[in-house]
Amino acid sequence: MATRRTFSGSKLRARRKAAGLSLRTLGRKLDTEYTNISKWENGHRSPKALTLLQLAEVLDCQVGDLFEAVAE
Repeated sequence: MATRRTFSGSKLRARRKAAGLSLRTLGRKLDTEYTNISKWENGHRSPKALTLLQLAEVLDCQVGDLFEAVAE
C-alpha cells in the first residue's frame, strides 16, 4: 500500500498551541488573517509553499513536521 504526505491541520494546531500563540498572534506574524489559519487547521485549505516555510520558522520546526503520512 502506497502512502503520501499531506499537510496536517491538527499538527499545525498542536504546534501553535505548544508555542503559546493564538490564531490572531500567528496571523500577525505571518501577515495573514487569523481566519486563514483556522481554515488550515480545520482542513478546509492548505497553506502555500512560502507560507509553510514561514510557519516552520515561526513555530521553530521543520516543514515536514506539519505533514502526516496518508495511505492511498
